[in-house]
Amino acid sequence: MSKSLKARCIRRWEVEFKGRCDSKFSLCWRKHHLRGYIRECALITADCMVERMAEDNARTDFGIKGWSPEFSSWYDERREQYRKEAKTILDAFASNEAIDEEIQNELEAWND
Repeated sequence: MSKSLKARCIRRWEVEFKGRCDSKFSLCWRKHHLRGYIRECALITADCMVERMAEDNARTDFGIKGWSPEFSSWYDERREQYRKEAKTILDAFASNEAIDEEIQNELEAWND
């Protein structure tokens, strides 16, 4: 894929909200929300995907499934390395379906 994870997340959020951001259908969402609020949500989604993959990879390398004080200090020293690797992997291999799933999870959390 030629576009970065952040660019694809922005595009997928725009696709999700394009029909919702019309005054004919919504009393609160407008087109300017696509450029501001929705873009910010997309960037948060991308960052969360990177952080989750980085933590999962670090836990695998450390050899635990949960979180412990020892792992926390170990991961703090290596966080940027794992984040960089996760970003590279997700930029290359994250599918639109995975991004759409993250968006749906986020929208479900909004409704809680």
